[in-house]
Amino acid sequence: MKNEREIAELIFDKFRSAKCKAGHIVMFRVLQHTLIDKLNPKEKELFFIVFNGLIFTGYFTYENTSPECIRLTEKGYDYIYDDDKVAAMLQKPWVIPQVDKTDWDKAFYKLWKFIGPQDTATHYIGGSQFYKFIMPLCDDIPPSYTLYIEQRRKKDLSTSRVEYYNDLINHLDEEKRKELYVNIQLFLEDTTDTKSTTTDDFNFDTAFITTDAIAVEEVVKSVNQASVAMTVEPTEVIPNVFISYSWDSQEHEEWIINLATKLCDNGVNAILDKWDLGSLGKPLPHFMENAITKSQRVICVMTPNYKKKTENLAGGVGYEYSIISAEIFTDGVNTSKFIPLFRNGTDADAIPTVLRGRKYVDMRDDTQFEEKFVHELLRDIHEEPKFKKPVIGKKPTFD
Repeated sequence: MKNEREIAELIFDKFRSAKCKAGHIVMFRVLQHTLIDKLNPKEKELFFIVFNGLIFTGYFTYENTSPECIRLTEKGYDYIYDDDKVAAMLQKPWVIPQVDKTDWDKAFYKLWKFIGPQDTATHYIGGSQFYKFIMPLCDDIPPSYTLYIEQRRKKDLSTSRVEYYNDLINHLDEEKRKELYVNIQLFLEDTTDTKSTTTDDFNFDTAFITTDAIAVEEVVKSVNQASVAMTVEPTEVIPNVFISYSWDSQEHEEWIINLATKLCDNGVNAILDKWDLGSLGKPLPHFMENAITKSQRVICVMTPNYKKKTENLAGGVGYEYSIISAEIFTDGVNTSKFIPLFRNGTDADAIPTVLRGRKYVDMRDDTQFEEKFVHELLRDIHEEPKFKKPVIGKKPTFD
């Protein structure tokens, strides 16, 4: 039995055999007699799923006229004669949901699989970038990702990406949701730094559940609208990151200031007591509480003195630690908001209890500072991982 990708190529072969250029047509009766009629019942069901899917993504249009036909688009023309593009299509995930009676939960789970998990997503899209897809489609949300996250915190809503991604999508009406998925699909198709996938990733069966090849005009309209929506450039998002540290020595404080300065130089609003505390007389607990709860990430600079102060709940570090601990237990122990940064000491004498067993960035060796700063700390804050796990391929055929 032919799979979805094989059927898609059979449809494209009709344009190829006729040496079609953009704007040229293939009669639907040709598809009927030379392709559809030769398929078994299961393959015929797949044909209409694939047929609608290719229209949705803009490879050709359907014209319910006399005679009934499909018309090759510029995108389709650029694709069908380019072997490299055909091979590249096998690497692209398919996230557009079914056209009729859409199961939005199923659509979201499929989307999240490909763009969500930071360690396994083949086409990872971070929170600020995802928010850019939503903004052109909705006029009643905050004008920036940072403000949106702050609003959720004030309402005691989770800031877990999987939850607010889903909430943002559910906030859209059904037509806007369809447009969003098209926007993301077009973005994925235009993205070149993909990981290797298998033919199964081009899965029209899970993307579309319909055998109505006639009701496609609204689908084509959505694709055209999506291309326009993608040109909107929302406000650039700058993550807020609070730095929690102990006043160990003058040298240590200078190192902290240098770290915070480099974060600011690289698109991060580093919140530091040295420059954000304000005028004399300002209450320290209020500053600490606001800084921790309203920041997207918190860097905990771990040293033996830092741990000692957390254990004794001494000074500013002790108060910060109590807030950090409370937030971890409130939001869930799996939260990755708090970044342990190892500056001095050993695991036993420098890591506070609540941060034990968590992945940390080791900055004890100054000769590796730049490498650690850029490729571990900065990438993590900006949600731009250096390494992405490839998709699991098919089991080989054994003799």
